[in-house]
Amino acid sequence: MENYPIVPGRGLVTAYSTKLRHDHLDELGHSTKYISASSLFHADIQNKIESYIGSVEIPVGLVGPLLHIGEDKEEWVYAGAATLEGALVASMNRGAKAASLSGGVKTSFVHQKMSRCPMFVFNDAAAAALFYNWLQDKYHSIKKEAEKYSNHAQLLSIEPVCITNAVHLRFYYRTGDASGQNMTTTCTWHAMLFIVELFTKETAVAIKNYVIEGNGSSDKKISAHSVEKGRGVHVVAECHLKEEVIENVLRTTSDDVLRCYAPSLMLAKKDNMFGYNINVANAIAAIFAATGQDLGCVHESSVGMLHLEKAKDGLYISLTLPTLVIGTVGGGTSVPKQKEMLELMQCHGKGGLERFARLIAAFALSLEISTYAAIVSGAFAKAHEKLGRNKPVNWLIKSELNQSLMNEIMGGLSDDYAALSVSFEEREMENGIITSLTGKTSQKLIGFFPFTAKSTQYSMLLLVKSKALDQDIIKGMHNMAAAIDPALSDLIYNCRNHTEYYNCHRKELFIYEDLYNSGFCVTPAYYGKKEDLQREIYLLVMEYLTKDSMHLFNTENSPEMWGELDIEKAITAITDIHLHYHAKDSQIPGHLINRFDPSKSASLYEKLISIILKEEAASESIEDLKRLSDFLQDITKGSIENVLPICLVHNDFNPRNAGIRSNGEVCIYDWELAVKNIPHRDIVEFLAFVITDSENMSILEMHLGRHAAAWGRDLNDKDWLNGYAYALKEFMVCRMSFYKVSEILMKLKFPDRVMKNCFAMLSYIENRL
Repeated sequence: MENYPIVPGRGLVTAYSTKLRHDHLDELGHSTKYISASSLFHADIQNKIESYIGSVEIPVGLVGPLLHIGEDKEEWVYAGAATLEGALVASMNRGAKAASLSGGVKTSFVHQKMSRCPMFVFNDAAAAALFYNWLQDKYHSIKKEAEKYSNHAQLLSIEPVCITNAVHLRFYYRTGDASGQNMTTTCTWHAMLFIVELFTKETAVAIKNYVIEGNGSSDKKISAHSVEKGRGVHVVAECHLKEEVIENVLRTTSDDVLRCYAPSLMLAKKDNMFGYNINVANAIAAIFAATGQDLGCVHESSVGMLHLEKAKDGLYISLTLPTLVIGTVGGGTSVPKQKEMLELMQCHGKGGLERFARLIAAFALSLEISTYAAIVSGAFAKAHEKLGRNKPVNWLIKSELNQSLMNEIMGGLSDDYAALSVSFEEREMENGIITSLTGKTSQKLIGFFPFTAKSTQYSMLLLVKSKALDQDIIKGMHNMAAAIDPALSDLIYNCRNHTEYYNCHRKELFIYEDLYNSGFCVTPAYYGKKEDLQREIYLLVMEYLTKDSMHLFNTENSPEMWGELDIEKAITAITDIHLHYHAKDSQIPGHLINRFDPSKSASLYEKLISIILKEEAASESIEDLKRLSDFLQDITKGSIENVLPICLVHNDFNPRNAGIRSNGEVCIYDWELAVKNIPHRDIVEFLAFVITDSENMSILEMHLGRHAAAWGRDLNDKDWLNGYAYALKEFMVCRMSFYKVSEILMKLKFPDRVMKNCFAMLSYIENRL
């Protein structure tokens, strides 16, 4: 075609040709801004791609540690999984944990083969039969010819298949550490030419046609023949799952798993499902993408045979991967990032293929273990449950965060702000736990977005905080809880309107504005808000705090940084806010910020405590933790409102959400969990985080004495002291229980230390009482 468009530098992989293609696409109106921002060097991808324009990134998650039992040793191993499927890496890690706690995954390497199947077509069936019989004593000469063209290929066998007037020759090779598709193609091509010449010379019979591949090798396809005869690596992974681990980690039982296995397997056989597994392809695809494997081979490599049977104390479970097409040399394995991932697995290069196959099988089995257990226990369904309406409204999009919107919001506070020049920045922001959880279940634009606002006289670094709805947060927590215990996820949803998360998307906006209007300067500077109920938009514009402007900032894991004066300043600042809201309690909208009442969610806290006691059964602190059940009864059996003041409390007051500026002033932020409660609640939480010596309670006595005096009370006042005891019990039951249970999925640094301080503080107060 004369008018067929020409792409410049077609096929070339050079810096100049790449630029020509970028310019060409730009002229056509297609942006390559992000695709072109690649870290790859052209030299690294020569002969691996044509007409290169850039790269796309797939996030890589760390899987492991997994206790792997190879042929001659036990070791802890890791892998990288490249995926955009949320929860995949978490599920692989849960399975790896369960397998490791049960003694590890044992793997067996059976064989490695690669096939190529040229086709020879003759004028009639008689000529084909002649060719078939002629081949019988030619194997050694063909083998010698084929192996001339590779230093690594070893021809194992040739199996002819005669179908009418065509003969297919299945060549089987051992290809060392390469997957071998290219290697076997080259060797087989030259062997084929040798066969054609020799056969014609010796028989004078013409071969009508011949091609390098007649589809008999099942290249990048699934076939029974590949499974039976071998293509790629045949490897097996097996594990004896202990009943205790099945119950404590996988949240089900071996009996429940086996009750589902038999009928599920029967249906798979009835449907002629090829093999039997749950989601092996997920693990294969993720590891393939991370390590530079041929992604076209994911299909055939994901054939898996999962087998389960009852063991003496739990389950025996095995996974066979009979057609794993992989390599540790050649192809994409030499690209820097993919090479680095193979090196992390200690599989790169010569001699790495067997180990690589073993580890893939081990991690694929880990995913099977976790996913099967999740399905049986109900966690799989809970993690995917929609929880109410999921119809998207006209949500905020990133392009709307612009000068016009910021001027509109900030102009409500000052005319000067309405004309500021605004520019948003692409900057990596650290979101809190709540925002991160919500991001797994919502496509809304939530989180922190920094921008600069300038005038001719000054420049300010500001931040937009786009808040998720309370129901979005509950969905995120529900999703996380599903991986721990499906019953817990139900309770979180059922109690959603009686926790501190209720109305969290509106509370923080109200408090920032109200503190600003009341003249308080203890939060990041406030520059306005925007609420749009129909579009579910809740925006807060405020000062962007940086480490350079702070003396103490995000120090929840560094209590030693808090000096006595710093602690006193923080407690004084929050106490001033408590006193302010105690005096104007009637002006706090009751429908917006409610009185925290643990009794309305007692069933949720009972479940959290039961999980903690099961998880910590062997820990040194188990006797203290057993008291949590008594604490729950104490905080739900009666009211303390008649004897102690009730005010607005931060309810998440710790060094993660409170800092000291470089000028010595206190700065308190993240008010989304605020509730009405006794003021003691914020005080005990903060002290539990900053106390460094649980054996020395002198610092506790000093700060509690000052706090009591600020309210005109004496520390020896029994009712006031009871307030601290109540607040500690409530903090441990209603907040620390969440942290402790969360540690099943993600390790946090502070819970054990803070709980230890809480018990020490409570002991001191009970002795005073």
